[in-house]
Amino acid sequence: MSAVSLSSASNAAPEYQYNYSYVAPLAMAQGVPSDQKPTLEWWGQAIAQVLHIAHNRLLWVHEQAQRDGKDVPATPALNVDLSHLGVGSLDLTHLDKLPAPSSLGQKLRDGLSAVGEAARLAEQVAGLAEKAFRGELGSIFDVFKTLLESLVVKPKGRPGSMQDYFNLFTTLPLPTAAHTYEDDATFAWMRVAGFNPLVLKRARSDGDTLGLSDAALGAVLGEGDSVGQALRDGRLYLADYKALARVVNGNFPDGPKYMFAPRALFGLPRGSGVRQLKPLGIRCGQDPAGYPLYTPADGEAWQQAKTVVSVADVTHHEMVSHLGHTHLLVEPFVVATHRRLPDEHPVSVLLRPHFEGTLYINNAAQAKLIAPGGDVDMLLGGTIQSNRAVTVASLLDDPDYDFTQGMLPRALELRGVVDPDLDYPYREDARLVWGAIEQWVRAYVGVHYPDNAAVAGDAALQAWAAELVAQDGGRVKGFGEDGVAGKLTTVEYLVQALTMLLFTGSAQHAAVNFAQAGVMTFVPLAPGAAYRAAPPTRADAALNPGLDPYPPLDMAAEQLDFLTLLGSLHHSKLGDYPLLHFKDPRVHGPLKAFQAELERIGGVIEQRNATRYEPYPYLVPSLIPQSINI
Repeated sequence: MSAVSLSSASNAAPEYQYNYSYVAPLAMAQGVPSDQKPTLEWWGQAIAQVLHIAHNRLLWVHEQAQRDGKDVPATPALNVDLSHLGVGSLDLTHLDKLPAPSSLGQKLRDGLSAVGEAARLAEQVAGLAEKAFRGELGSIFDVFKTLLESLVVKPKGRPGSMQDYFNLFTTLPLPTAAHTYEDDATFAWMRVAGFNPLVLKRARSDGDTLGLSDAALGAVLGEGDSVGQALRDGRLYLADYKALARVVNGNFPDGPKYMFAPRALFGLPRGSGVRQLKPLGIRCGQDPAGYPLYTPADGEAWQQAKTVVSVADVTHHEMVSHLGHTHLLVEPFVVATHRRLPDEHPVSVLLRPHFEGTLYINNAAQAKLIAPGGDVDMLLGGTIQSNRAVTVASLLDDPDYDFTQGMLPRALELRGVVDPDLDYPYREDARLVWGAIEQWVRAYVGVHYPDNAAVAGDAALQAWAAELVAQDGGRVKGFGEDGVAGKLTTVEYLVQALTMLLFTGSAQHAAVNFAQAGVMTFVPLAPGAAYRAAPPTRADAALNPGLDPYPPLDMAAEQLDFLTLLGSLHHSKLGDYPLLHFKDPRVHGPLKAFQAELERIGGVIEQRNATRYEPYPYLVPSLIPQSINI
């Protein structure tokens, strides 16, 4: 344990205690303190989003009946009976007349005036939001289940064609990449601008080339090119899902499911200037002896191998990049900040708006989402126990990741993905946002800590750092100048650490969270699980083409609904702090500069998106919340 005893702090907030069993042995909060529960505004947005999901499902029921040749009224019935919740039957016909979910909370506080035809629906939404705010309806995931379970008719069975997956989208937006889900260009684009653009790394050895032949590489990157030359040039990149090798295949709730630990090789063509990745080869597992190498010349086997990678990418995204490296990385900082830093402490003042809602959503997630029988158990290919083990290992056992190594500039360098010739939208946009946050943090810290001695001499700050790394504290791996004992004695490391916290809780989470609704709702782009094993041979793949690997329609609909909820709730905005939050007038100038820089970055990204293969909207600053609150 570190030098400061956790039991000796007189200012430790009694509501903030650690729990090491929820996602053992990671540190989480024992419960959700009263000041960490969602606002009425948040609940208004969340319930409105659930109703949009229900509206999509009800319209699907109507359209499916028409497709089946049933005699149905021309006007669909769009009613949700919530009489058991005391709000009656909701007619969703005029759902589009409600205020936008992002502004509904404010409208609720203002009395929902001037909503026209949607007046009754608005009153009912307000009633639901009030009940939820008072804790009468359980967590947001309880509300989600309650509303969706009120819809009697649901998709079920195996798809008859790929169109069945498209048909699930009636009013909810279909991801723009859905129509090109089979294209190699889209498959490669997902590695640099998809829901999990964090796995790709530069190939550094012959083993990283997967045994690809010069002929196979030349067929994609151009005649005369070779594996050796591309490797020496730094033009080969690998997406390696070895972290998933420990995952055990699951069977809940629809029978046998499959998870994989594939390796996928990509390359840049010869030339100069920014170029797009091209996929070159895939092994569907880690052992070359057990998994043949498939290339784009292999037809059906290649298509199925790409699906194997997509399945792995979904689990890696949800359990590592999303849950582990944003939600659970930030959680112990929330607890330690409330326990060790007084409200008026400058670091506390800066951080607390970036912690809003995090303990609540994390507590709900561990109790509902990643519990046995929860949505994650249903949707992902592995057992929930083995998936949770992947999350824990990503924070405690991965030699390539810890708090300091996870800082964006260092993480990009470690993965070897800094070549400007590589078209990598996540990297380019993330650098802009990281730079703006770092500039703001540096100015803020400079106001309060003029030199290293001021950092080292701040007793509260030292107690905070010590608790973060302590075994009976936050158990944060890699925090501090020494990466072990939480050493915090320089202005520079304090700036980098606070930048990491603000970036992770805002931009990094936005990048992996909102792509859930923007990409992952369309199952063929991002299957949560495979329902057939990886193709052992080309002949086997040819005998079993088509839809076999993809989830059944009930799981596809669940994935659409669940990820729409998680990926559509934008509450708060990066850089918008509460009025008069910063009492020190020396901070006001740097804050205005930060806000202006975020606005400028938004314009830059908008220009970039106009010429990209697909727009990458997830790091537009106006769409980045201040904190992890969903």
